[in-house]
Amino acid sequence: LQRYQEAIASYDKALELNPDKDKAWYNKACAYSLQNNVDLAIENLTQAINLNPEYREMAKTDSDFDNIREKPNFKSLIESE
Repeated sequence: LQRYQEAIASYDKALELNPDKDKAWYNKACAYSLQNNVDLAIENLTQAINLNPEYREMAKTDSDFDNIREKPNFKSLIESE
């Protein structure tokens, strides 16, 4: 539906209640990526990966990140271990 701002607001609410909710951080990163907001996508993806390193592997193939996949800061986050 491309209602990314509404989705982000919902993830923000979830994170107010549980800041360690890794899935909310990841999904928020996806929403920002789909809006071409590279910096906020990376920031939220970093938080998701810090909470659950499995998201690094998921992000490598997640189509939500296709439009930022070639950005140097995305590559460096995904390739670091």
